[in-house]
Parts: sequence; C-alpha cells; structure tokens
Amino acid sequence: MNIPNMSNNPNELIGESLFGKVRRKVLSTFVLNPERTFYLLELIRFLNSGRGAVQREVTRLSGAGIITRTKVGNQVHYRANTNNLIYRELRSIFSKTTGLIDLLRADLESCTDELGMAFIYGDYAAGTAGENSPVKLMVVGDTAMDAVRACTVEFSREAARELHVTVLTAAELKRRLASHDRRINEILADNKIFLAGGGRELQVLSTTGDDLFDGIF
Repeated sequence: MNIPNMSNNPNELIGESLFGKVRRKVLSTFVLNPERTFYLLELIRFLNSGRGAVQREVTRLSGAGIITRTKVGNQVHYRANTNNLIYRELRSIFSKTTGLIDLLRADLESCTDELGMAFIYGDYAAGTAGENSPVKLMVVGDTAMDAVRACTVEFSREAARELHVTVLTAAELKRRLASHDRRINEILADNKIFLAGGGRELQVLSTTGDDLFDGIF
C-alpha cells in the first residue's frame, strides 16, 4: 500500500523543524519503543531508509548516549537509553508531534488488505494534541474493522496512546452524509491527515447523487 508523506499539519511541522527526516524517524522509533532493541539491518528495514543515513544517525545518537549499544554475538543491538537526561523530553516531543503518526503509518503499511481512504482527524489533525490525546483514525472502503485492528494492534502499546478506529464502507458514508449525520459532517469538515487516498476521493464521496463512489476503492 502506498501511503503519502505528511502534510502541513502543525504537529508534523514541529517535528520536521526540529529534526531532519532520518533522525526524526530513528529517534521516534527508539523513544516511543523503549523496551525494544534493534540491530542495524533490522532498523533499516523497519524505517525503509538508506543504510548510510541510518548508520550515521545511530552512530551519533549512541555516541551522545541517547541510545545504548550492546554487542550480542556478531550483532550490535541498539535501544533507547531511558536513563539519558533528555529521554523524557524527547519522548514528550515525539508523543505530541511526528512520532505517533510515523508509527501509525508504518503499521498501516503492514495491512494485507488494501485501504480505500484513511485519515487522522481530531486533535492530531488540528495540531492541538496533548500528551494524552487519543489518535483518531477513520478508514473508508471495503476493508473490515478486524483487518484494520489486526494491522494496528501494536500501535497503542508502542505509542502508549489510545487509538480510536472508525471503519465505514463508501456506501455507508454516503448514506450518513445524505441523512445529514452531524458527527460525520463535523469530522469531514475538520482538518485531516490523509494516510491513504486523499481529497479527490473525499470530494466524490461527499457529492450527492447515486453511485458516484463506484470504482473509487
């Protein structure tokens, strides 16, 4: 599944302004998964980034004591150093900005079922999320709720954050819009971070008329 890069969401821009792309991905992976260890090739595959860039960041971060380096047999394993002076500050930054969305994007990319349209709404999309704000995800298409939950089951544990998932078929969304469902209209009118699909699909789905959504998903 091809998921686009993030938009101009205020929370995302904070993370992008503070850290370069690869460093942001490496840091968020470690500080939001403090119990997990990675060896270099595993981390490269997990982040889907170039070997040289990831290796440079890992070397810098371990040299600064932000992550620990432990040799296990022929492999070197890395993990977050929770005793580092700025660990809590880094975790707080990433839990409020780009890190959680990176984690959710990676989880959604593991879905075996093709998503139709998926987007974040609520506090994260508005840029007003606090440290304990849940992440709200809406998926529109033929993917079953069980399939979405299966590929995001680790998210709440990894991010220490609740994930609220809503799954609707295109026809169901169309019906709820036609009946002037207040909640759906509020969600669609607010800021969104698209993880699959985008404005074109939403515009078609939001247009009154029969069968306009056929063939989109």
